[in-house]
Amino acid sequence: MASSWLGSLDNNNGSLGLPSVVDISTSNDFQPDGTLLASSVAPFTTYAINSGFESERVLFRCDAADANQIFEMYATNGDAAYGGLYDDGSITGVAPKAYATFVSNIAIRFTNMETGQFYDKIWKSRLLTGLDTDSKGRLLIKAKNFSAVQTELFRLNYVRAGTYSVASYLYGYTQPNAYIAFRGPGISGPADGADSQTSFPGWYGTWPASIGLYKYVTFRRGATCKVSNFTPVVTLPAINISALQAGEVSQSPFTLDFKCQSAAKSGLKTGQIALGFLAPPASVAAATKYGLITSGAANYLLDEQYGAQGHARGVGVKIYRNNQPMQFLTTDTTQTTGWSPILGGDQTKVDSNTAQGIDSYTETFMAQLEKFGSDELTAGSYQAHAQILIRIQ
Repeated sequence: MASSWLGSLDNNNGSLGLPSVVDISTSNDFQPDGTLLASSVAPFTTYAINSGFESERVLFRCDAADANQIFEMYATNGDAAYGGLYDDGSITGVAPKAYATFVSNIAIRFTNMETGQFYDKIWKSRLLTGLDTDSKGRLLIKAKNFSAVQTELFRLNYVRAGTYSVASYLYGYTQPNAYIAFRGPGISGPADGADSQTSFPGWYGTWPASIGLYKYVTFRRGATCKVSNFTPVVTLPAINISALQAGEVSQSPFTLDFKCQSAAKSGLKTGQIALGFLAPPASVAAATKYGLITSGAANYLLDEQYGAQGHARGVGVKIYRNNQPMQFLTTDTTQTTGWSPILGGDQTKVDSNTAQGIDSYTETFMAQLEKFGSDELTAGSYQAHAQILIRIQ
C-alpha cells in the first residue's frame, strides 16, 4: 500500500504511549534529582505521525541495486532549545542524553530499540535490511521497517530558563523532541556524525517521523503521593462452579504502601490526589462485551484471555477498599469515574518525616473473584493484572 504522506511537520507527532498525565512534585526530597517519572516503548506505526501508519504502508521505493545504501537516520531536534538542543540530564549527571523540554524540571530521553543507542543531537544511522520487494524486484521501505522507540521522562532539580512551571500544562510546544529521517540514493538525508542543530537536509518532506510530546501529555505540578511498595502477585484460592453458583467467592488480601507529601490534599477535585486501578485493554474489551462498564469504568477485572480455551468464563475480580467495591479505570484520561481519594480507605500512617514533609502509609485491599451473571460459568484458569495509578487530579 503506497500513498502520499505529510512528512515531519512540527505538529504531526503521534502517541509515544506515555501516561496522559505526569505528576511533578514540588519537593526535591519527594522526587530526587533524576527520578524516572514515566517510560514507554512505542512502535513507529503509532509515534511517527498523529494519524498513525499501517505497518504495510510503503513510504519509499528503491532500486534493488540500492541495497546496503538505505538508512534510517535519527537524532534529537538540535535546533530547538526545548526540543533536543540541551542535554540537561548530562549537565546534572543523573540522566545522560535526557534533553530539556518546555516543562520546568522535565527532561526527555529516547532510545532506538533496534540499535540500543540513545538519541542525541548527532545524527546516527541504522541500515534498513530485510525489505520486501514488489513484482519488479524493487525494494519497498515500509512503516514496519522503522525502529520502535523507548521514551523516558526524568525529573531534574535543574530548571532551564524560559520553561513552563504552571500547575497544569497540556504540552503545547510544537517543536518535536526528535526526528527520524531517511537517507538513500537519490534522496538527500543527514550524514552520520552531522549535528542536527545545523544539519537537516531533506526536512521535512522526506523525513517520516516527528517524535514528541505535543498534545499528548499533561504535566501537573504540586504536592503529591507515590507508590513505595505493593504485593506483586495476588493468588486466589481455587473455587468450583457449584460454589460460585451458590454465591460463594474466592478472595485474597494484598497490600499497598504509599508516601504523600504532608501538603498533599486527598480527593477527586482539581489539584487533589486520587488512587485508581487501571485495567488492561483486553480486560476492558471483554467487560464491554458483557455489559460490565458503568459510567466509563469497569465493574470487574476480567481474564486477559477471556473466552480462550482453558480460561474461566462468567467470573471476574473486584477490588474492595474498606469493604466497598472499587471500579477499574478503563483509561488514564478519565477525571473522576474509577478514582478514589488517596486517603479514602482504611490506611494506616506508619511514619512521618517532618523534616522532609513526607508521610508514609500502608493499606490492605481485598481481591475477590466472583460470578458476574451475564455469561455462563465455565471452569478454567484466571489471570489478569491492573496498574496502580496515583496522580494529581
